[in-house]
Amino acid sequence: MRRIEVTPRPDWRERCDAVGFSFYDLESEGGRPYWSEGAAYVFTSPEIELIEAATKELFDRCMDAVEHVVRHRRFDEFGIPGRFHELVRASWDDDDPTVYGRFDLAYDDGAGAPGLAGRPTAPGSRRPPTVKLLEFNADTPTSLVETAAAQWQWLEEQTAAGVLPAGADQFNGLHELLIEQWEHVRTARWGLAPGARLHLASLHDTGDPGAELIVEDFDTVAYMAETAAAAGFDPKLIFMEELSFSLERGLFLDADGEPVRHIFKLYPWEWMIAEQFGGFLPNSRGVTAWVEPAWKLLLSNKQLLVVLWELFPGHPNLLPAFAEPESGADATGAGATAGATAGATAGTGPDALSALAGRATVRKPRLGREGANVTVLDASGAVVAEASGAYGDEGFIVQERARFSDIPGKTAVIGSWIVGETPAGIDLRETSGPITGDLAEFVAHYIEPDDGGAGSLQTGRGTARAASDTPPAAPANPADGGAGPGIRGRMEA
Repeated sequence: MRRIEVTPRPDWRERCDAVGFSFYDLESEGGRPYWSEGAAYVFTSPEIELIEAATKELFDRCMDAVEHVVRHRRFDEFGIPGRFHELVRASWDDDDPTVYGRFDLAYDDGAGAPGLAGRPTAPGSRRPPTVKLLEFNADTPTSLVETAAAQWQWLEEQTAAGVLPAGADQFNGLHELLIEQWEHVRTARWGLAPGARLHLASLHDTGDPGAELIVEDFDTVAYMAETAAAAGFDPKLIFMEELSFSLERGLFLDADGEPVRHIFKLYPWEWMIAEQFGGFLPNSRGVTAWVEPAWKLLLSNKQLLVVLWELFPGHPNLLPAFAEPESGADATGAGATAGATAGATAGTGPDALSALAGRATVRKPRLGREGANVTVLDASGAVVAEASGAYGDEGFIVQERARFSDIPGKTAVIGSWIVGETPAGIDLRETSGPITGDLAEFVAHYIEPDDGGAGSLQTGRGTARAASDTPPAAPANPADGGAGPGIRGRMEA
């Protein structure tokens, strides 16, 4: 894995617009655009195969973890109110369908420093490469349209221009797999005929119908509507704050009074169950089907990292992670680490965090987003970096700090997508510091050809869409049920 500079396409903004990716110029770190057109990450085929295998392994272990939590009724550890325990259990036991998710991974190619102090390896030495789970964005993952559409377009056009080597490939089957999964959900899971209505919901910037769109969210939902339409659905774009509930009919309605029976929402479950309308969710379960499903409450919470390490200690794709005791929940920095050894939540043992003594760690809120309220500490407990934010009341977990490939001046987090149960592709976001926050830039990737000829790597379903499969333009008005340019916001889980 390496980072290189590349010649930007002269009309790259217009080209991004052409695939429905409109928030490329949002200001990111250093005032640069969010879409980093002048750089790329390069992988070898074996590296991609390692990431793909790790993604599948992690998804399978996450399914084991959900089964364990449901069977042992450990919902309280995830902060789920008691009145929703049965909703989550039923959603899991009835196998409510999922469409997608994104793992955030730390990849270390083994060529850089052996620790976190920046010391070089001995000449000629190399550690085995590793892939470690940082977290699972299982409920409301974004970076979708730029991954599936924009970076594939970039690959095709930069290869045709001779900027990238002939035969360059990309781990990116996201577009085709989303269509395939939506068709599976429509036919095999919901038993719906072609033309069935699917509502797709995002949120205005402040929850006020008169406010501006949240950009990234709207573009993500609009792109998801495109894939659902290709799978035989009749999509209708709506906004979450316009949903109402009919007490007389016992179901949710959109702003036009149309029943909402099947809905994709880019809106977190933990927000839904905390709001007034959350009380209608259990009793309307058989009437309205939600994607992502309610059992994703157990995957979009960083308490999952604690349970995974408890169930699979020493797993090569996991980092040690433990729940911080409630007594330390309001502490920050070194004080948090010092007080954290006093205890932990159920299932971790009273001295669980002592296992991290003398190691560099990262303290994360269970429901935080975009790096908010994250603190990075060195092996002595001193604060290396920290980010402010509005999260933390839900409690914290502490995870061993991951090791990354040695990219000078950059920390590159790999987003590895899962569609259904299939690894579907990757994206990369980079920062100059150790916390990947809302100013991280998106950088495209490619796989270098093994022999200088046509790419032969088959990852997931192979390469992504053919050159002729450019997404069609769509109407801008969400009331028309189509996609259009949005305004970038942030929604991770």
